[in-house]
Amino acid sequence: MSNLLLISGHPDLSRSVANKQILERLQNCSQIKIHKLDEVYPNYRIDVPKEQELLTQADIIVLQFPLYWSTYPALMKQWFDEVFTYNFAFGPEGDKLKHKKVILSITCGATENSYQPGEFNFLPLEQYLQAAMHPVKAAQMEIIDTVITFEMNSTPDEGGDQNTVMQLAQQHVDRLTHIFKQLT
Repeated sequence: MSNLLLISGHPDLSRSVANKQILERLQNCSQIKIHKLDEVYPNYRIDVPKEQELLTQADIIVLQFPLYWSTYPALMKQWFDEVFTYNFAFGPEGDKLKHKKVILSITCGATENSYQPGEFNFLPLEQYLQAAMHPVKAAQMEIIDTVITFEMNSTPDEGGDQNTVMQLAQQHVDRLTHIFKQLT
């Protein structure tokens, strides 16, 4: 059985609907360890050795985050900046994460159609993710799957709907658990 580690990069799950629902529904999945950066590091002071140890112990790492302006939130960015260090994740001796499997689990408030030229988000989502996933690729990790759910906006003033988000969150979890079953 594989050791699955989910890193939640949402900066404040108490204010989340989509990511909070996904994580609550995944808590019943005994094969996965959920690591919530916002709870462990509310002050953004990251314990680098602890995080590196968690990563090295995992076989499969799930990066769960909402898309904020076409990348991950600041807390996850800081986590990458501090944890993916020289001679750990890259450099002459930086092979500690080499060949680790990664699953991207992303929620987007916008529509899928908005990620194209001429629309609100201008570019295909894949182009934004290329830069965001640079640390993963520099560490020679392998992205084996991506689960993206669009329209995860629950704010009525912005055209969102909480009931729709709840349904989409369950569909997101179903897709993730299907992937987990295939891997373990």
